[in-house]
Amino acid sequence: MRFAYAGTAPFAELVLCGLVDAGRVPTALVTNPDRPRGRHGTPQPPRIKELATDLGVPVLQPERLSSPEGLEALLAFEPDVFVVCAYGQIVAPDVLDAVETIVVHPSLVPHWRGAAPVERALMAGETEIGVCTLKMTAGVDEGPVGDARQVHVPADADAGRAYELLAPAAVGGVLAVLEAIGGGTVEWTPQAGEVTYAEKIGPADKEIEWTRPARAIADQVRALSPHIGAVTELAGRRTRIWRARPGGGPLPQSGPDRLVLAAGDGWLDVLELQQEGRNRMTAPEFLRGAGRGLLAT
Repeated sequence: MRFAYAGTAPFAELVLCGLVDAGRVPTALVTNPDRPRGRHGTPQPPRIKELATDLGVPVLQPERLSSPEGLEALLAFEPDVFVVCAYGQIVAPDVLDAVETIVVHPSLVPHWRGAAPVERALMAGETEIGVCTLKMTAGVDEGPVGDARQVHVPADADAGRAYELLAPAAVGGVLAVLEAIGGGTVEWTPQAGEVTYAEKIGPADKEIEWTRPARAIADQVRALSPHIGAVTELAGRRTRIWRARPGGGPLPQSGPDRLVLAAGDGWLDVLELQQEGRNRMTAPEFLRGAGRGLLAT
C-alpha cells in the first residue's frame, strides 16, 4: 500500500523514523515551507525535510496543502492513504475528499483533543497517556478511532521524553491501521466519553506562579521542556526553568551547588535554567555567576 506522510514537529520525525525502520517508507513527505530562523532570519528547513531527503523521499512544502497546486502535487504520488502526524496545518475537506486520511493524535481521545495534548496532560500531573490513530474528519481530532494505545510516562519525564515514549506506540498504531485498510478490515470506532480540550500553550501558561504547590510547578516545568520553557524572574532577568524537582517539608537552604525556591506548598529544586540572552546552564553554573547574589538573600 502506497502512503504519503505529513509532519513537521519533532514527534513527526520520531514516528517517521519508526515507520522506516519497520520497512514502510512513504512515497512523499509533506511538511511546512522553510521558515526564517536565527539571528539573521535565514530560511531554514524543518529537520524532517533533511531526514526525508537522506532517505530519498520526495518532499512537498506547500504554503497551503488544500490549494490546487498543493493538492495536485500530493495526488501526483498516487497515495492510497495519507498519514498526518504533527503537521502544523489544518487539512482541509478538499484533501479528505481526495484521499483517505488518517491522523496520529498523542492522547486517548476524546481526552485532550486539541493542539497541546501531551503538554496539557503533563501539566495536569498525568502519567498514563496514550496515542490514537484516527480517521481524519473536518472536525479537528473528532474522527473515529482505528487504534488506541496507552503509554506510561514517569512522573519526572518531560514532554520531550513523553514524545519519545509515545512514538513506538504511534508507529504500531499506524502500521496496524494501514494493514487493516489494505485488507478491508479496518474498524472505525466512534469516540465516546467526556471531551477535554488541550488548548494551545499561551503566554499565561508559561508564567510560574510561586503560590502554587511545588508539585504543580514541577509538572508545569516538565510539560514545557525542552521546547517552550516555564518562565519566571530570577536575579533581575527573565528566566526559563528547564528542569526542576519538587520537595516538601522544611525549606532547605540554597548553597553554592543548589538552588531551592519556595512554593505555595513545598519547594522547588531548580536543576537547569536559562536566563534571557544566555545559554542553558545547571543550577551550580548559575550560582557561580549571575545567581551569586541569591545566596546572600
